[in-house]
Amino acid sequence: MRWLVPLLLIQALLPLSQAAETVQDSGIIMGIEVEYDFKSPEHSIVTITYRFTNPEKEPIPLDYASSFTFFREGSRIIQVSDVPKGSIQYTLSEDQRGVAFFFARTFAPGEEYQVRIVVDSPSTTERGNGVWKFKDIEGNFFEWPINGIRVTFLLPESIFRSYRIVRLDPGAQLIYEGQRKGAVWEKRVLNPGESYLTTADFTVEWNTHAIVLSLLFIALAGALAYFFHSGGRRRIVIRRGFVKTLPGHRGESDIISKVEEFIRSAEREVAITSPWIFYVDWFTSNIKQLTDRGVRVRIITWPWYERRKVRDRWEYIENRRQSFALERFLDMFPPGTVKLNENLHSKLVIVDEKKVIASSANLTQTGFWENYEAGIWIEDEEVARQAMEYFEKVWNSESSVTLTRDFMKDREGRR
Repeated sequence: MRWLVPLLLIQALLPLSQAAETVQDSGIIMGIEVEYDFKSPEHSIVTITYRFTNPEKEPIPLDYASSFTFFREGSRIIQVSDVPKGSIQYTLSEDQRGVAFFFARTFAPGEEYQVRIVVDSPSTTERGNGVWKFKDIEGNFFEWPINGIRVTFLLPESIFRSYRIVRLDPGAQLIYEGQRKGAVWEKRVLNPGESYLTTADFTVEWNTHAIVLSLLFIALAGALAYFFHSGGRRRIVIRRGFVKTLPGHRGESDIISKVEEFIRSAEREVAITSPWIFYVDWFTSNIKQLTDRGVRVRIITWPWYERRKVRDRWEYIENRRQSFALERFLDMFPPGTVKLNENLHSKLVIVDEKKVIASSANLTQTGFWENYEAGIWIEDEEVARQAMEYFEKVWNSESSVTLTRDFMKDREGRR
């Protein structure tokens, strides 16, 4: 049966660095989390997270390569990422069931780094004797202990359909997260070669009364919409929200996810202002995808130098991180994409003159992960139009200079 096949196979997780032979030897602590987020009784999105933590008081360099294969029938890997972003390189297999990845980074004292693999698994469970059967076998194929393993499965409760867990392994703990319920298994240490089994059975129950009432409500709402159709006027209900960066509050820092969501949704134009842009790999890859499919992108940022007056003359102080970012922009973006303005202080993302994010966060690692930042996002054409008018005034200002290689060479020569 498919559910008897082990879930994960980890092969050859070996360091490339000559300084350490294993994670354990290097001083890094490794843990694993696996979450099954069910969309239906048999279909789930599986997120596997490897956590690497430096518990020492000194930085630790680490270079690692690993391969991962997901064995359930019909499954495919849909995302590979790291947090903080920017260190991982990976290659998917042709059938999208396996991935080989590599990362090289120096861990600051106390720093945690995560590698996440997200899998679409349409056949997570098997049905038999009127119940759905869930099974996961986690194995430690490494040469060192795993410090902490956690397996979670979550079932989506709704007014139309509910789930009832009829059997759980001893030691499993029932959990409730909003409109979802499920179970969690935790083990503090998994020794080399040791396996960890988690199983559960559940049933599905349909609420026919709620379904009938919902159909009646939909019919009524359709009738009201017909009679009170706005005819193209501004929407009464405006989508908006608050975003923030909270260092150390896992899962609560969402400025970067909202910025990425807005950018990827662009169809015509993206306008961005940010004094500092150091998050180059993440930023350039997302913007390059837009320009490749014909979306117009315009960016206003600071130059790579700071002017300081010393007695009776000006001196130029170079910021190497900003200089590196601007060089990447010249290499990857169409001419005329970027302008520089020394007086800029706003942080804006405007998409298709429909959506706006205004926050205190620069497009940098510190802005998205390390500082306490906050902002507002809104989907409203009137607000977006006003934001775009502001952007155009800065873009066309005499103090805004188009980024070119000649301009950078000219400034470099004055330093």
